[in-house]
Amino acid sequence: MRRGPLSPFFGIGLLTLCLFYGPTASMAEPQTSLYEKAILDKTKMPQGTFWGGASEMQAQKLAHLLSKYRIMEILSHRESTQKIDENKGLIHRNLITAEAILRMVEETSRHQGSGEITLFFQTGRDTFPENGLEHYRLVRFMDYLVRNSRGRTLFFISIGKASTPGNAADNRTLSQRRAHFPKAFIDHYLINTPHTFYEVSGNGESQSPESRDKEVHKAHQHTRLIAFYAKRSPLQGATRQAKEGDKPQGNEAAPMPPSEGQTAANPLGMNFVWIAPGNFIMGSPLHEPGRDPDENQNAVTLTRGFYMQTTEVTQAQWSTLMETNPSEYKECGGNCPVNRICWTDAMEFIRRLNTIEGSGLYRLPTEAEWEYACRAGGTEAFSNGPLLELACAYDTHMDRMGWNHSNSGPRLHEVAQKAKNRWGLYDMHGNVWEWCMDLKGEYGTSPRSDPSGSSKGHLRVIRGGSWSSDDRDCRSANRLFVRECNHNAGIGFRLVMEK
Repeated sequence: MRRGPLSPFFGIGLLTLCLFYGPTASMAEPQTSLYEKAILDKTKMPQGTFWGGASEMQAQKLAHLLSKYRIMEILSHRESTQKIDENKGLIHRNLITAEAILRMVEETSRHQGSGEITLFFQTGRDTFPENGLEHYRLVRFMDYLVRNSRGRTLFFISIGKASTPGNAADNRTLSQRRAHFPKAFIDHYLINTPHTFYEVSGNGESQSPESRDKEVHKAHQHTRLIAFYAKRSPLQGATRQAKEGDKPQGNEAAPMPPSEGQTAANPLGMNFVWIAPGNFIMGSPLHEPGRDPDENQNAVTLTRGFYMQTTEVTQAQWSTLMETNPSEYKECGGNCPVNRICWTDAMEFIRRLNTIEGSGLYRLPTEAEWEYACRAGGTEAFSNGPLLELACAYDTHMDRMGWNHSNSGPRLHEVAQKAKNRWGLYDMHGNVWEWCMDLKGEYGTSPRSDPSGSSKGHLRVIRGGSWSSDDRDCRSANRLFVRECNHNAGIGFRLVMEK
């Protein structure tokens, strides 16, 4: 580069067994120990991943983790007293993990007002009569969820429990049937509401001899059904732009297009600002200090507006979605740009985000969109003025707008610590280079409309310079080309979101 929670499936208190027709009753927030946090980190399921909503992928993982950490199953498969002693530490750790995971599901359900219901069975039964009390309660619960769904997909995690005079295998089979039982009711009553059902079975008492008190068995004769809603697109429910051929319905006015400076946000905490369509001169004039020959000036028209992320994608945003952090400078913190991201990594992040949102809204900017947004109506080297220092020196315009070798330390910095440009974008100059969609290509000098770069090649465009770059490399017009799988610590990205 140029410079550049359970109660798991046992011991649920009497209050938890109450009838829920609506939101779960308020409860004191449980305290999470450092040990529990460490265990949760190992499961790669931080709370922030689905707070206030979940994706299908996240719901699947929760169900998987709840199944994986079944402590009674570990006990039921022990072969000797020695093995029990060896497993004590593992059992304790898994119990903590299961409690913490289920707590996350409970918190999401409580936060949304979706709630849960516990369905009771007679000893040895895996069904209840259609017109009985439990059937009535379940129907009421479904009615409540439909009324409050507002078009959102519903996720159910059904946790079956069983304990009858018998053995572990019988209990395991019964708990599985109890976990599955609510599905037919849900499919019937939510026929017009999108929903997904996940089953988790706990063994209850792994071995339940006749000598056990009946109350012990009764404590494991239920299915706990937790419901929560899927995430919505950040623009879902907002005014959409009318498509060609759309007609206003009744007295409804035609939707208005986004206005300049309008903002939007998504569940990952990404903020976007509307960039209106327009014209600009791409490239640099011959007299601009530090220019390169590949910066031929040409008139560009962007016919479609777009939302651009106001900052680079942060390590916290990346970790929440991808469950990893590849960054070189993790000590910088979650509000620092994610780095060591190659182009294909960025594309996978976008694919997952679009899958979760169910929208297809997100992508990388084209090179032309990036420069247009960076300039924010300006014509100089930086969005706030010309390049004043060509050598490795302090430049007042660059210093105001971003981090580079002359003011960074040299090290990575948190996003949005410098001034934003006129269109509300931070760090377009410096901090980390940013991937564009384009392959390397020549501009030419002819006017272009919505250019998208070359159709062939093996090098991708990065823009904006980094914390280690010279002033000249942070200019609006500066271009750099690298291989798609370049994991340089100075490369990150920001997203475009289509309206």
